[in-house]
Amino acid sequence: MTSLLIVDDDQYIREGLKRLINWKALNITQLSEAEGAYEALELMEANKPHIVLTDIRMPKGDGLHLIEQIRLRNWNTSIVVLSGYNEYAYVRQAMKHQVEDYLLKPIDASELTEIIASCTERFQGQYIAEQMQRESFQLLKNNILLRWVQNRIQHDQLREKLKFLQLPLLMNERYQICIIDWRNPQEGELPRNEEQYRSFAILNSVEEVLQESGRGIAFLNEHRQIIVLFTDEGHDADRFSESNHSWMTDISKRYGEILKTPWINYFGKVTCLPSQLHESYNEALALCNNKVFLETDREMNLISQNPIARQVERYVQKNYSEELSLQLLSLHFNVNNVYLGRLFKKETGEFFNDYLNRVRLSHAKKMLAVTPLKASEIATAVGFLDPNYFFRKFKLVHGVSPSDYRLSVNNLTEQ
Repeated sequence: MTSLLIVDDDQYIREGLKRLINWKALNITQLSEAEGAYEALELMEANKPHIVLTDIRMPKGDGLHLIEQIRLRNWNTSIVVLSGYNEYAYVRQAMKHQVEDYLLKPIDASELTEIIASCTERFQGQYIAEQMQRESFQLLKNNILLRWVQNRIQHDQLREKLKFLQLPLLMNERYQICIIDWRNPQEGELPRNEEQYRSFAILNSVEEVLQESGRGIAFLNEHRQIIVLFTDEGHDADRFSESNHSWMTDISKRYGEILKTPWINYFGKVTCLPSQLHESYNEALALCNNKVFLETDREMNLISQNPIARQVERYVQKNYSEELSLQLLSLHFNVNNVYLGRLFKKETGEFFNDYLNRVRLSHAKKMLAVTPLKASEIATAVGFLDPNYFFRKFKLVHGVSPSDYRLSVNNLTEQ
């Protein structure tokens, strides 16, 4: 049950916004409107909406005045700014008063839907608002980065928002996600104030050292876990990943003892494109939530004793989502592909393609268990070019279809 107030001096824009998207689908049950700040404040005195969607320049009380008054009166209202002027000065002034987001006219329906969905989640779940009430730039940054890693924002919108936030994150050569979890399963359910302390304390600590080192940026997800986005401009993927692991190990030991809180790091794979960042996030999330699926971890132990075959195993486990074949690996390791195939079979007991499929299917199981992605999307994320081939292989190996496996896992966790 969420209410929303549209404030714009143009009646046609107000009517257009009411028809632009399906408000009921976003749990907006009450829509009201005003033509300026003065009328809006009168309406809000009687019935405070959860969300205000307001223009900036209006003759009967401008949007900046409305925003200032809302914050001065300590109303817990999400504010989204509309602006027909491509001038960041007005929006930046509004952002000083904890504005959720902003939209440029003409309004894009999909972006409006995404922003309003984030606002309604905030009121229904209260997962970020409880601890992100510092500055509006922090809140906006968190929302944008979370939508990016969850693949819920278009690239052109992401580019514009990051430019506004002055975060030059799209020009890097490599990216990697690390999720910091502060829960100990043996502790059971924690008091809310303890959850808030742990996530907020770790986030502050990580932000401080990230700012000093220039390695990346940190923010929260809806589970209050800390997401660290590492960026790199020069190193190869292996060196980049090893450096991130080493750095996080040192940070977690140093600050975990000071803060007296559990601190567990879960890494996703290294990606080269901003559009693939969600793959790293999903992999880290799968590992983080994979505590009840330990058999998949055992499958990932290295088998080979031969140094070359062992390197191939390690390479496959790190790069399983990429295009891989014996021919490509023989070039990479400078050995004959026929020799490599025979050596790999002798050391692991499996043909290379069977081993590759097993690694990919193992990661697919994790993602089916803990992510909302479609099975076809998971197939692509773990390296299968043909989803139908993935479906056949998954059922052949595990005896059930991907969708049936997901249902069985969900039923298990609900018991």
